[in-house]
Amino acid sequence: MYKELNLSEVKAKGWLKEYLLTQAKGLTGNIHKVGEPFSIKCWEQKGNPTKKDGENFLGGINSKDDSWVPFEQNAYWIDGAIRAGRLTDNKQLIDIVSDKIYSAIDLADEDGFIGPNFLKDNLSWQHAVYFRALIAEYTATGNKRILDALKKHFLRKPLVEVYKSVVDWRIIAVRNVADIETALWLYSQTGDKRFLDMSEDSYKEFNRIFSDDSDADENSKMFDLTIKGMLSNKKAKNNHGVTYCELCKLGAILYMYTGKEIYLKASINAFYKLERDNMIIDGVHSSSEYLNGNSDSHAMHETCDVSDLTWALGYLYMATGDSKYGDMVENAVFNAGLGCVDDDFKGNQYFSCPNQVVADDTCNHVVFFRGREWMSFAPEKFLGCCAGNVHRFVPNYVARSWMKGENTLAVFTYAPTEIDVKLANGRVKIVQDTLYPFENAVRFNVSVEKPFTFSLVLRRPAWAVSATLKINGDKVENAFTTSSYTLTREFKDGDCVVVEFTDKIQFIENAGGVSVKKGALLYALPVQEKTVINGLRELNNPDFPHYSLYPESKWNYGLCVGAKESAVAKNIGQGEKPWRRADNGLSITVDAKEVKNWKLIHAKKFRTRFKPRAKCEWEKGDTYFMPKVRKVDVKQLGKTEKIKLVPYCTTRLRIAIFPIAKS
Repeated sequence: MYKELNLSEVKAKGWLKEYLLTQAKGLTGNIHKVGEPFSIKCWEQKGNPTKKDGENFLGGINSKDDSWVPFEQNAYWIDGAIRAGRLTDNKQLIDIVSDKIYSAIDLADEDGFIGPNFLKDNLSWQHAVYFRALIAEYTATGNKRILDALKKHFLRKPLVEVYKSVVDWRIIAVRNVADIETALWLYSQTGDKRFLDMSEDSYKEFNRIFSDDSDADENSKMFDLTIKGMLSNKKAKNNHGVTYCELCKLGAILYMYTGKEIYLKASINAFYKLERDNMIIDGVHSSSEYLNGNSDSHAMHETCDVSDLTWALGYLYMATGDSKYGDMVENAVFNAGLGCVDDDFKGNQYFSCPNQVVADDTCNHVVFFRGREWMSFAPEKFLGCCAGNVHRFVPNYVARSWMKGENTLAVFTYAPTEIDVKLANGRVKIVQDTLYPFENAVRFNVSVEKPFTFSLVLRRPAWAVSATLKINGDKVENAFTTSSYTLTREFKDGDCVVVEFTDKIQFIENAGGVSVKKGALLYALPVQEKTVINGLRELNNPDFPHYSLYPESKWNYGLCVGAKESAVAKNIGQGEKPWRRADNGLSITVDAKEVKNWKLIHAKKFRTRFKPRAKCEWEKGDTYFMPKVRKVDVKQLGKTEKIKLVPYCTTRLRIAIFPIAKS
């Protein structure tokens, strides 16, 4: 088993450092200057956050009591921002969010409760989110105030007591069990068995309550999240995507501290089912907002799910050491993640998907809130949970790219980083130099005060056709015969380890069409954009306007899959910011044909619903929806043309699932 590095032990380098600095200049460092709920005080004050009359932080879902919601949404942002700041030594960003950590500690109640008292006997989910930020700050600074405050908060009463609180929504109440993630971390830091016992007690009660769905309505079936539900091979379909990831990972964490195999077996099977039944080609499961399968090209996901899926998979790797979880994390971050934000990190989508050729406040094509702003990169008002959670997935990717054992360093995912870690036999510094995934070579430059022996675990990505390993220029024979290779040797100062992978262009049939991947990257047809500034957002910040995107180029192509051999890949070099199309030199040219009857759907009346499984109702509007990919009538095909695909992560408007064009 592995554990993650402390934030004090790792720093971002290269293009990922540039990305985190761009986040800081964008929404991560400025969201509090753009709009609610990030412009209001939450954790740093004792009272209820001030909000406008009628404001509903749940994005339109009505609740009798949604007072916890801005605390969740701000907690997401604080967690992502403090990690981004610490990974890049960005003092300005650290200063912005550290007050939202230490003020809450200073304002803790006499019994140790962190947060305003009106949350004390209610939901604990928002605390589970917030405490990740406190843990991150503690692992970066070692500030004992944080550890002492968390201990006092958790020891004031057993975790199981939270189930006695009355919460209207079963789908929300189920998340109360998530606070065992922090309790188990406290056990790892203190060795105090009370934290382990309260975690197991809470998990046992959670399983007792939610194993019975007999009285639950269609929106509130939680059985899939219990031990029995996770071990079942039935399709997981009734659960909220974020809830599924957050709760199904808990078994893996419990296993790491108890050694009970049933916990780990349940988590492994839960994520196997998630991938089997719901994974979309861009690397994240469908979630709009419930799991909705992946059978057609309309399937999409919340941006929240990028952060929560990859966070959960990190624990699965810690518990198992299985390299497939690294493949899944890279696929999610480099494709779905980077594809749901704009180049300057000034706009993000709530719902995102492989095929989207318009992005405005009316184009959401899935039935849940159809016709609303959920696919816009910059809606007039924030859809708060994703607007907060979007800050987390790249900092977490960097921070968790390395894992450690007693005398082992494991490369979970490849990333330009610098680490300084004390192992059992000595201290080592390693600089990982790479443009991965925009190149397939990774160089590890080792620095040690004196030679000592340790193990370096290197992952062979599942897409790699071949892999080579060199140490100081000498090839290591028979490396990478499996999905990972453990290099154990006496490392000397100045040693250089280089891994290189070869890939190939893949045509992958999915969702009724076909997609193109090469290496870790999904490719897409970029659609030229017309940007329309609709005005300014709530706080009238001119740097973060409310805007819409419309297509300015032809996009209705089908791929000629019978001519796969004609596909040609090019790489003309990468700039410092390769997630930007202007700085990315990768492309694949493929044969395609126009599909003449594949056009945007102009709708003035459409069916929608405002609860995930509720009855649909008619609504009026004036909007354009993305059509599904369907079987093509050859009579509707144009002549064969060459089209150029680019990495999905460099696009906003795009086609990544193409109709199959047959002669």
